[in-house]
Order: sequence, then C-alpha cells, then structure tokens
Amino acid sequence: MLCLNEVLKNKSLGLELVVSGSLDPEISGAHSSEIHDPARWLEPGNIMLTTGMRFLDEANTEAAFRELVASLRRAKVAALFFGVGVYFQSVPDALRRCCAEAGFPLVAVAPEIPFRHVENYINQNASVPDGYGIKRMMWLTNDLLDSVASDTPIKSLIARLGTACRGTAVLYEDSGAIVESTGDGPTNLIFAAINGGSSHFDRIAIGRWEVMYRSMVLRGRGYHLAIATRQGSMLDDLGDVLLETTQRMLGAIKGISHLDTSRQRHENAQLLTSLQDGIGVSRELRYWELLKPYGFKGFEPVRSVVASTLGDELLSRGRVDALIESAERMGVPLLFAENGKTPEVPPGFHALLPDSKASEQWLASGAKGLMIGLSEPLGSLAQVPEQFQDAELAASIARRCAVGDAGTHGSLVRMDEVDPASWFLARLKSPSDRKRLTRYVQPLRHEKELVETIQGYLAMDQDVARVAAWLYVHPNTVRYRIKKVGEILGGNLNDVGLIANLYLAYQDEILRIRRSGAGG
Repeated sequence: MLCLNEVLKNKSLGLELVVSGSLDPEISGAHSSEIHDPARWLEPGNIMLTTGMRFLDEANTEAAFRELVASLRRAKVAALFFGVGVYFQSVPDALRRCCAEAGFPLVAVAPEIPFRHVENYINQNASVPDGYGIKRMMWLTNDLLDSVASDTPIKSLIARLGTACRGTAVLYEDSGAIVESTGDGPTNLIFAAINGGSSHFDRIAIGRWEVMYRSMVLRGRGYHLAIATRQGSMLDDLGDVLLETTQRMLGAIKGISHLDTSRQRHENAQLLTSLQDGIGVSRELRYWELLKPYGFKGFEPVRSVVASTLGDELLSRGRVDALIESAERMGVPLLFAENGKTPEVPPGFHALLPDSKASEQWLASGAKGLMIGLSEPLGSLAQVPEQFQDAELAASIARRCAVGDAGTHGSLVRMDEVDPASWFLARLKSPSDRKRLTRYVQPLRHEKELVETIQGYLAMDQDVARVAAWLYVHPNTVRYRIKKVGEILGGNLNDVGLIANLYLAYQDEILRIRRSGAGG
C-alpha cells in the first residue's frame, strides 16, 4: 500500500506537510471535492483535495473547518490536501488548528501544481477498492448538484464541471456568445468546430485538446455545452456522464429560474396594479420601501407609461422578455404589466419607471411597433392613478400620430410636451363629442378643393405661396378659396376663432400633411 510519507517525498507534486498527524496512513486513492459533507463519498484511505471554495460564504469558517475534519476522521480518510493560491493564498490558520487538535494530516499543494497531477500519481500507485468507479460517478454527480444552492448556479456548475474534467468547460448560446466558461481551453476554436459540425453531440480533437460537446434547447433557446481536456482517458470514462448530468442540471436550473422569474414578475405586476388603483398619501412611505428592491429611490420623480401595439396584436412572450431583460441590462428600475388579455384593455403594457436618461433610452430602444404615452414626471406615488390617465391620453395621441406609418416605426409622446389642442382632442372620447367638431365643417363636405386648400393653408403656417406651389395653382386661386371657406362658414380667415375651430376639426389631416413634408 502507498503511504503518505512516500507521496510527500515526490518533489514534482509540490507538496508541503503542514500538520503531520499522529500516524503515517496508508492511501487508497485521491479525489478533489468542493461539496458539503464530502466524507460520504470517500473511501477509507482516500486523500481529499480541496481549494476551499465551499468555505468562502461560510459565516463561521472555524466551525465549518472543525466539522469537515471530524467527518473526514470518522470516514477514515487518510489526509486533507489544500490547494493554495486559488481562493486562499495560504492554508487558513483555523484549518491548521483544527487538524492539529485532531491529529489529522494536512498538506499544502503549491499554486502551480494542478490537482490532476497529484490525483494521477496517487491513483496510479495506490490499490483502488472495488466499486470505486461507481462511487466516483456518484461523487461527481453530487459535486455538480451542489451548484444549485449557489447564488450564481450556472457559473458554479460550469466551474465545477471544469474541475471535474480537469480542463475547460464552456456553455455557449446558439450565436456563439459565451454564457459561462472556466479553464484555458481554446473556446473560440471549440465553438467554430461545434458550429461546423452536423451532430448535436460529438467528440473532436483540437490540437492537444480532446473535446466533447452537446447541443440542447432550454426554455426555447439553443445552447452548446462543451468540455475540453488534455486527458482523453478521462473523457472515455466520464465524458458522457458529466455532459448528461450537467445538461439535466442546466434544465433544472433554467426551470427553477423560470419559476422564480414568473413569481417576481407577478409580484411586480401586483405592486403596479395597487399603485394604479390608488394609495393614500399616508401610505406613500410604505410603498416607496416596497419599490426599493426594484431599484427605485424614495420620492424620485417617476413617469407612468402606457403602450399599445400598432396592429392591436398581443405582445409575444419573446417581446415581453426582451423588454424586461433590456431594462435589467440598462439598469432601469421598472414596474411592468402586460395588457391585452382582456377585451377592456388594448394589447401592450403599462409601466412605472424613473424619470431618467436611462429610462428614455430604454423606451427608445423598445418603441418599434408601439404607441407609447408618458405622463409628466411626479414624485408622489399617490398621484399615480392620475399619471396613468395622462399616459393613456398621450398614448392615444401617439396612436393618431402613428397612423400611416405602415405599422412598424411606432410613436412616443410625452404628456408634458403635448400642446393644448392635442390634449383637448385626446380627451374627446364619446362619438357625440367628436360630432361637434365634424358638424362645424359639415358645410364644406362637398367642397373637396376648398377642404384640401384650407388644410394645406393651416399646415403650412398660412403661407399662400407654399400652398399654391403644393397645389400647382396660382396664389390668387388659393386666396379665392380661403375667402370662399370663410364665407361658407359665416366668417373670414382673419378671425382667430375661426382658425382655431378649423385647426381642431382638421388636426389629423394637418399633422399628416406636415409629416409628409409637403410644401417644404
């Protein structure tokens, strides 16, 4: 049997005895682990190698070290090898004390020495017990499973996968963008080989690197998972197991993330609904506290947003995800609720966001195909219901502005920039109100030339020469028609009131002429 002192004599392994222990134990194997309670998966006589990663988030590291040493002793583990220079620059004093008190051997592994060198030497020279292969697979699986408890599970999972394959692990999006990676393998060359292949899983060689990969679809998105190592035998033994286990875990992590995201979005929409329904001034401070986790600052001016689709079609799930994810990337605090699932509310969304440059950029980046109305900025949550009424008016103005845009560009209107005439017209909801305007110009309904002339006249700032050039007629013809309009309506075009009434009646047509650049 191989003994610890014999291993320590091998200078190429970069080992330094820190705590000698009470005996020179016999060694049956060596395995690296960063999981909690690793002793369950180790055989008597095994050496455990660790970089201490699992202790980084421990509130009481000394107690955690003491528990680890006690469990290793109970499992009759031969020694603990600690890799310095990764997470700890030296062997922690607390771990040194725990091993000394327990008489348990502790050895430091130099930063430049990969664990695989130590493992290979020991496992090739030690007598390995029967059933080790099965237990090793279980140990690897549980090591990967432990990543689920991390705050960044995908990053932790890929890091553990890289350690397990003793090389590089990388997760790509379909586009080739790297989601997470670890190790120093040729990630660009690996993706190029994957992208040029015809199989969803394969094994390839890139220089001295042996690569195995799998392509998969998770929550409707394509990904590629690859592991690369210079030890082909490792892929022979464990490559399929590692990839299969990691793929299933990625699915589980994505599923858990989706459930958590759905819950967060539901809570987000519920909070927005409460503010839209109205809160009293006395409850404002409490609601500002509820908004803090979303990134809002207390009493910071906010805008209400109402957006509807040009074609009255529901926003796709991908579009909703893209809007919310882009807000997160751009650092825009956001309350968001999708609309259109009931007939009473047009398809689109309602939102509340800070009055900031980042918010403006987010709205501009996501405005395509939407009519967006913004309220004036206010710092009082008690006024949110009134804000949304203003945002709805602004959205209706945006819809009128978007007419004729072929349903692609969209339009954004800020209520604090709306002129009184547009504000007044947006508030005319009932058919009877609209009829009052159309009734005013009813006498002109059969006078197509007069209507066209007066609309151009108002759109071109009452410039007779521009109107004449636009209509391809003599300026005197324009003057005659304008006079005729005044006579039919019982006044003349020098009357400011008559001009105002005509502008209100024909605003949509006037704005359309201006947008077309006619007479410019």
